[in-house]
Amino acid sequence: MQMLDRLQGVARRLGGLKPALAAAGLVLFALATALVVFGDPQSGDGVLMPAIAGGLWCLCAWLFIDTFAAVPPAPTAELHGWGRLRRQLARLWYLLLALALLGLTLAVLSLSERLIGEALD
Repeated sequence: MQMLDRLQGVARRLGGLKPALAAAGLVLFALATALVVFGDPQSGDGVLMPAIAGGLWCLCAWLFIDTFAAVPPAPTAELHGWGRLRRQLARLWYLLLALALLGLTLAVLSLSERLIGEALD
């Protein structure tokens, strides 16, 4: 489960970007909402699609940093019984979260490709 330790290292290094990602994501979602509510349906949505894609990427990055900054350490040899099992289950939960975040990232990548492709056509 070294992968969890590497993800934690990356999340901690990127931790300073968390406020900027939150602000950028909120601005992009607000822009997309304003374009949907107040935008002219006859004009092209050249800004709407990239705003949605950018907001989703900001959300994915923020979730990654927030989730993996505090992964519990691997159980040591001195840890026995219930404590060891509890720590292994906690790390298994983070591993499942990593797989879910990978799936979410692939979905956002596919959606981004489609949204940007539609915006460029």
